[in-house]
Amino acid sequence: MGLSPYVPKPVKIVRIKEETPDTKTITIGPKPFDFTPGQFAMVTVYGVGEAPFSICSTPSDNNLQFSIRKMGSVTTAIHEASPGDEIGVRGPYGRGWPLGEMRNRDILLVGGGIGFAPLRPLLLHLLENSNKYGRIAVCYGARSPSLLMYRDEFGEWMERGVELYLTVDVGEGDWKGNVGVVTTILDKPNLNKAETIVCTCGPPVMIKFVLKKLVELGYSEENIYASLESKMRCGIGKCGHCHFGGKHVCVDGPVFRYDEIMELPRGISPF
Repeated sequence: MGLSPYVPKPVKIVRIKEETPDTKTITIGPKPFDFTPGQFAMVTVYGVGEAPFSICSTPSDNNLQFSIRKMGSVTTAIHEASPGDEIGVRGPYGRGWPLGEMRNRDILLVGGGIGFAPLRPLLLHLLENSNKYGRIAVCYGARSPSLLMYRDEFGEWMERGVELYLTVDVGEGDWKGNVGVVTTILDKPNLNKAETIVCTCGPPVMIKFVLKKLVELGYSEENIYASLESKMRCGIGKCGHCHFGGKHVCVDGPVFRYDEIMELPRGISPF
């Protein structure tokens, strides 16, 4: 008899890394399941509760990683944990990024703040299999330089061929890059807009204006995908918390194509 899908598998915290003043990336292992970039898992802190988080590690890694912002009781407990502590995880859940559609195509990733977490496993997978894909460009923004995720990886990404464009809403310190919202740098990548696959994730208001700008720039609606991660709770479409108009974000998404997003009811759609 199989385990209930509600039962988390115990795992150990292997490493904890501070990404920004309010966000840490935890590494747990060994990896209890395989996954596709863009999927998520439910993370349990025993005696406190559980919450959904995007898996931000590459599928080829033997461990799992989650980048977690300190916001509530579960995330606070995770931030206070130490390597060696035991937590629970169940998954993977949801529909990930459309890898099959990306073969031999240029790829543009557009992220905002912690919204780059579900894009990171896709980027790492693309780099590990670069012979199967075209050019890779990243447009990434945050409120300030200190809130850019994975800053220590930027150099390696660029060395491996990624065209990286960064922006912040407010410059600080010795920041010499672009200042402005992420839509102000979407015209910088010189890609074949009719054929490029675009994947985006970030705050709903960011996604709204990113999608509009991408279409204005000439990117094909049928090649634009967004991860809409809000409102999920159980992860398997049973609790109804993310159910709107016949759609469950946790099952039918969190990745949706542009035309699907335009048909989503208010409550899921960023529009």
